[in-house]
Amino acid sequence: MQSVLSSIERVGNKLPHPFILFTILAVVVVVISALLAAFGVSAVNPQTGDTVYVQSLLSGDGVEFMLTSVVSNFVNFPPLGLILVVMFGIGLADKVGLMSTLMQVSVAKAPPSLLTFCVFMAGICGSIASDANYLILIPLAAMVYYSVGRHPIAGAAAAYAAAGAGFDASLFITVGDALFAGITTDAARLVDPDAYVSPVDNYYFVACSVFVLAIVGTLIVDKVVEPRLQRTLPMGKDFKTDIVKPELTDAEKRGLKRVGVATLIYLALVFIAVLPEASPLRNEEGGLIPSPFLRSLVPLMFGYFVTIGLVYGITTGKIKTSRDVPQRMAESASDLAPTLVLFFAIAQFIAYFRWSELGQYIAIEGSNILQSTGFTGLPLVGAFIAMSAVLNVFMTSGSAQWALMAPVFVPMLMMIDFDPAFVLAMFRIGDSSTNIISPMSPYFSVALVYMQRYKPDMGLGTLIATMLPLAASFLLAWSAFLMFWLAMGWPIGPGVYMMAN
Repeated sequence: MQSVLSSIERVGNKLPHPFILFTILAVVVVVISALLAAFGVSAVNPQTGDTVYVQSLLSGDGVEFMLTSVVSNFVNFPPLGLILVVMFGIGLADKVGLMSTLMQVSVAKAPPSLLTFCVFMAGICGSIASDANYLILIPLAAMVYYSVGRHPIAGAAAAYAAAGAGFDASLFITVGDALFAGITTDAARLVDPDAYVSPVDNYYFVACSVFVLAIVGTLIVDKVVEPRLQRTLPMGKDFKTDIVKPELTDAEKRGLKRVGVATLIYLALVFIAVLPEASPLRNEEGGLIPSPFLRSLVPLMFGYFVTIGLVYGITTGKIKTSRDVPQRMAESASDLAPTLVLFFAIAQFIAYFRWSELGQYIAIEGSNILQSTGFTGLPLVGAFIAMSAVLNVFMTSGSAQWALMAPVFVPMLMMIDFDPAFVLAMFRIGDSSTNIISPMSPYFSVALVYMQRYKPDMGLGTLIATMLPLAASFLLAWSAFLMFWLAMGWPIGPGVYMMAN
């Protein structure tokens, strides 16, 4: 195990920062486009019959494009506006303490018989709180487990697995949904300029996945992980016991009640707005798939989280004046600074990929190979998930990994009629499952430190051995659930199926 860990760490440490990686890739696209254009490389689009020629970025037109489009490439990058708007709303609710309180209540008040299940439900859905999910839930779950006489490291492992391996599943629309939808839309437009992937295009599948993963995680922790820990790391005198489980204040309790009321009122108003057949939020035929309503989910999310953030913040005293509101939003936006810097490099890379026609060329040739070899259907689904899971061990930033994979695989699979939103659904499984066994993850060390509060001599090998059954179970069960979903012929989101046609 230590040898495997060392190998992963060595390979991972050789990878440059994602910003540098995409800058290098942009340069590679420039060079390759010039070489292929010099040889007149082209491909025939089987859907339109048009011949696609690779264009050189080192030509006069190419150099002009690179110099004049830097700002527009960044500003028009689809995920940029989506993630900023969503984060303003969710960030306000997070900065006033609502997210941490919800996690605390969902775990600390759980019945002992349902404790593990509640930890998984809270952790998987807690991805909406981003980093706070790890920093709050892991120590909280360990405390609660210890307080009821269970192994605290099992509680920490359950929380880490839920937050990490279940990151891309949620009952709520998250920042990640908006981010992935934007990247997928940009990649899909390499083939179809009018393509659009909504943040809810995977919702049916990922929402149901929450319960599947929570059940699987509960079984593995209770039947495999915790019994093993009792044998290998038995609770003894060296386990610390001076950690007190936090209690909610009266103001926090009142805030939660008012948030519940505000939620019901907000949902009722949205329902009233959408219910009439002549509602402007419906399409011309009076339906909802597709409709302006589905395209309005990001601003509706923003409005909801601002509402509950205000209600909770005012009740608890975290918001005292109107000036506190933009200040809290600004604090949440500042957390996005590293992401925005990364987006700048990603936007240039994808823009170069699109202008040079390399994206279409690779998509056409790749789809031809898939069709000629007959490697399609469920085998292709399984192979794509496995590849995503392996790459995720070395590149744990989901946005960076998807920005790297999407421009290649989304157009390629669209050429064989895969819906781009379904390609994203496959990626989600691999992107989440192996987070918890990668030393490259920024939260790997965080989880270890929290566990070492109870067992100071606990090492990396023990953490990997503890998390591996959970990672493998999530990967296999979630993949099998997707296969079952396909067999039943159910849509993965509003009007979205595996095949676009």
